[in-house]
Amino acid sequence: MADKATIVLFSHVSNTRSITGAEKLLLFFSRELSVYFNCILVAPQDGKLTRLARSYGIEVRLMSIPLVYGMYTPYAGLPADLRKLQESADYQELCRWLAVVRPAFIISSTCVHALPPIAAKSLGIPVVWKISETMIDNEFTPLSVQLIHQHSDEILAISQTAAACFPEDIREGKVTQLPPSWNDADMMFEAWSKLRGERRGELGIAPGEPLIGYVSSFINKEKGLEHFVRMAALVQEQHPAARYLVVGTPGDKSYYERCVRRVKMEGLTSRFRFVGYEECLPAAYCAMDVLVVPSLIREGFGMTALEGYAFSKPVVAYDSGGLREILIAAGCADLLVPVGETGLLAERVNALLADQAQAAIVGSQARERIGAAYGPAAYRARLQGLAERWHLRYCLRPPQAGGEDLPPAAQPAGEETPAAAQPRGRSARRAARLRAAKLRRGKLRRAGARAGKRTGRKKRAAGSARRRASGGSKKRRAGRAARRRSGRRRKRA
Repeated sequence: MADKATIVLFSHVSNTRSITGAEKLLLFFSRELSVYFNCILVAPQDGKLTRLARSYGIEVRLMSIPLVYGMYTPYAGLPADLRKLQESADYQELCRWLAVVRPAFIISSTCVHALPPIAAKSLGIPVVWKISETMIDNEFTPLSVQLIHQHSDEILAISQTAAACFPEDIREGKVTQLPPSWNDADMMFEAWSKLRGERRGELGIAPGEPLIGYVSSFINKEKGLEHFVRMAALVQEQHPAARYLVVGTPGDKSYYERCVRRVKMEGLTSRFRFVGYEECLPAAYCAMDVLVVPSLIREGFGMTALEGYAFSKPVVAYDSGGLREILIAAGCADLLVPVGETGLLAERVNALLADQAQAAIVGSQARERIGAAYGPAAYRARLQGLAERWHLRYCLRPPQAGGEDLPPAAQPAGEETPAAAQPRGRSARRAARLRAAKLRRGKLRRAGARAGKRTGRKKRAAGSARRRASGGSKKRRAGRAARRRSGRRRKRA
């Protein structure tokens, strides 16, 4: 680790009982970045995210940092409230910690995690602000956009949808897209058939019964579970053997209970399985035949759809934000439905269930296309380019104004740096060391000159004090006066 520059990644949440899509994204991002940098993950509390991070060898720091939800839902008083938060003890502690760690740069995840970028910029530490969601579009959205622009050196957007709120000049100047991916090691490819049989057996799903799935880390109104239930009631008319699986922790308990009551009212209780948090998501996806994503908000990306395709499942989704980008990349634009059209959701699902062999082919082909666009190889190629750029831009510069005069950060080990970048890296490091040495020499000369002046002043002051103490000055003055009087008497004589 000592040969890598240190960076800090800030997570806005760390849930104790489950892990959200945003947390998964940041964890995967941190794991991949740890090839190039020494990563420190800062989270508000211990949870599944931090425990997994430690298991992957990532250093974790727990720190309470207020979130600024007004960045997501902008309002007129947002700048004033941000200034007030900068007076808090939590913010001051954050600034002190960053001043000690002095990372090469920081990465703040989501727009609501605004205080880390503000603190870092105040200390002269570069900021990469990672935007994974779409901010609410209202008359005050330019305030949030300007604040992100003002307190970032680069903006990392998860999708075209997430980047769309920024004006064209900002997009061209500092926005880079880095769509998420998955880790093949977590996919359990060889066990898919076994996982499918075991999980369906646990759920009581017979071999001939198609299973339609719904997945959300936290189930709130915005995630459209009630729309999924309405769709199921329509699908049941044509495919009475169909079964339904709901995976997710209730975020809004009253809404969740309302959806459960709706299932009872539709007479579908025996056809539904509500399983809450799923410890083994690969088993849940393998058990499904179709995945439905009825999100009512403009998703920044749509990790659930991406995961469904990664497991070769056909996906039907509302045409909402980043979901459109994913389904188009998968070649499944015809399975997009206007938001709120539960009847059309049911039609698309019925069409897939009518020919399940063809539905399986749709899922398999979509996985190939998604793998080419968003798979691990495509992700790592994008990330390598970013890491090389960040090394050259942030890790090889002399100390900046606003920070301490520290030596340049170390270059990563040879095997981590592409051969083409090595000559340029060595010359850049040499130049940075020379500049730093000049700064130090100049400071030493100035300090020596100041010390010499102080020493001279001290010597003169000490001599004066000694003469005053000994009375020598009075004697000399008296002697000079006596000689003058003697001279005048001789002249008169």
